[in-house]
Amino acid sequence: MNHGGTKRNAGPFRVRGGVVSERQLAANRQNAPKGGVKTAEGKAISRCNARKHGIWASALSREDKKELAEVFPSFIDALKPEGPLEETLVEKLALTYLRLQRCARAEKEYHHATWTADVGTARHGGPLNVASYFKPRHFRNIVEVIQRYDTTLTNQFLRLIHELERIQRRRDRENVPPPVVADITVSGNPD
Repeated sequence: MNHGGTKRNAGPFRVRGGVVSERQLAANRQNAPKGGVKTAEGKAISRCNARKHGIWASALSREDKKELAEVFPSFIDALKPEGPLEETLVEKLALTYLRLQRCARAEKEYHHATWTADVGTARHGGPLNVASYFKPRHFRNIVEVIQRYDTTLTNQFLRLIHELERIQRRRDRENVPPPVVADITVSGNPD
């Protein structure tokens, strides 16, 4: 350790995986300014790298990645984000949109499966029809879960849109009031 305030030996530098010589370090420093994306087109492409290589890459299924790649550019074109904060909100909007689409597909598939199910045969050997298989309570529970999920996602989508709009208006030097937050409790009691 260097406690005396003197400069440490300027020999080779230790880096993960080995040692870098003074000559290599000088070359790295000289070449560093040359790297990076320079053109607007290159920057537009590189802004999606987090989805390819970052946290979203491991969180998305193959189908999600394909759908996001199809829908994200239209969100970028429509909402014109500037900077990482706005881009993050737009990406969350696109992901929430995809989750809403998935919710709608799940509801459609559940209804289709419920009404077209091959339910087998009864104990006495005759065919069962959907009416004899249908369980209203089970159906209602599934539909309520799907509706709650849809409502939650819709609210999230709207909050993201409103926040993006606030940030963009503030960026454009508009006087933007602070967001209004209200905690509301809804119950079946009239009290």
